[in-house]
Amino acid sequence: MINALRRSFRGKLAIRFGLAVLAVAVIGSSVGYLVLRNLLLAQIDSTLLRLASIEASGAAASADSTVHFHDELFLTAGPGTETVLKRFAQIWSNEGAPVLRTRNLREQDLPLSQRLRWRVVNTGELELFDTHWEGERYRGILYPLGLVGPQHELHLLQVIVSTEQAYEVLATFRNLLGVLALLGTGVSFLLGWWLAGSAVRPVMETIQQAERIEMTGDEHRIDAAAETVEMERLVTVLNSMLARIDEAFEAQRSFIADVGHEIRTPLTVLRGDVEVALRRRRSLEEYEAILEQSLEDVKSVSALADDLIMLARGESGGLAPVLEPLQVSALLQKAATRYRGAAKSAGTEIDVEAEIDLMMQADQVLIERALGNLVDNAVKYAASGGRIRLAVHEGEAGDVVIEVSDSGPGIPAEEQAQLFDRFSRGEAGRRAGPGSGLGLSIVKAIVEGHGGTVSVRGANGSGTTFELRMPASTPAAGGAVGVGDSDPIRAARQA
Repeated sequence: MINALRRSFRGKLAIRFGLAVLAVAVIGSSVGYLVLRNLLLAQIDSTLLRLASIEASGAAASADSTVHFHDELFLTAGPGTETVLKRFAQIWSNEGAPVLRTRNLREQDLPLSQRLRWRVVNTGELELFDTHWEGERYRGILYPLGLVGPQHELHLLQVIVSTEQAYEVLATFRNLLGVLALLGTGVSFLLGWWLAGSAVRPVMETIQQAERIEMTGDEHRIDAAAETVEMERLVTVLNSMLARIDEAFEAQRSFIADVGHEIRTPLTVLRGDVEVALRRRRSLEEYEAILEQSLEDVKSVSALADDLIMLARGESGGLAPVLEPLQVSALLQKAATRYRGAAKSAGTEIDVEAEIDLMMQADQVLIERALGNLVDNAVKYAASGGRIRLAVHEGEAGDVVIEVSDSGPGIPAEEQAQLFDRFSRGEAGRRAGPGSGLGLSIVKAIVEGHGGTVSVRGANGSGTTFELRMPASTPAAGGAVGVGDSDPIRAARQA
């Protein structure tokens, strides 16, 4: 039970609230007790001084060295002495011999410390003291009668009063304070428990709603009562997080469905070719043709797997580009040379416009992959007799701007927003022939992995321009692999 309270926010708050009130009560009670004690003892000391002064004046009233008592002063309680019921007086010689006693002492002598007696005799000053006598506590005063007359320098007056009643009052007051402190602690604990319950109620509602959330197709939202700014902010943050999770799950479901569809098609074709080949015996030439077609299907699945791995690495921050200084014009010339044959077959021309001295820090293999995807798309979509332009210039911010343009039919505005999504293929892309729809997604992952951006512009019917903005100098990422590191994906691409 206690451990459960300590582990609970509500229990912790209630316990701390109760302990805080208990600490305040203990401190207040201690201060109150000490103040009352000092007041009572001060009242007793005042009574002692008054009694001793009156009796000393009366005892030393004679012109000679004889002394006498006013017993009525000790046997009758007067105004202001109601708390002092037991009081006694005795006169001693400086040597400690008893001289006179009040009648209520009978034949007993009061307890007198020899050290105290010698100190008063030597200093000639009165002293207050505490003593125990017959099982009770007393407060006393030792008064040298020489203070009221030189003829009595050889006498000492001792007066004591009982302090038992005062200490009984203090004990009662202390017990009352203890009871009040315990009651206050209990009440404060219950009050803290109630206040904590009110404070954490929206949190508990939020927890209960969060526990009931299941990974279904429905949207997940928390609608717990947000009565405070902090709770409203918490619910807003949680709902924002849930919205991102919903988007991620939806993207994952869509991605899995798209991957399954893309892989199923070549596998279905491969399976059909194998099944047809096994139906009857065929010639060597027929088997070679089937195997060549099967190899093409396997290559298609392998390329798709390679692209998916690269996308996964790019989205998780594991693409790890190996940065090196590259001459951008050389990269564009290499891409143009690589695809010039395909462009000629399609009836298009590739032009390169580049500043020879423009340099950037990038991974050559990855950048060539991105440029290759863009040029390959431009060759596919450029109209026969059109032109493809590869250009580079320095941006206003000092970055490197690479443009890949074609004179094709362009991309409708409604398709440009999803152009870089995985497996996204517009109407023109579907008409252009087979493809996975991952090319532009890979371009985006590579460029962003270098700290750059990629965008597209151009309206329907007016051609398309892809713009890559790359940092002129990018510091190497801490997780980048070195030239000698093993990376099977890069090795496969280089091969």
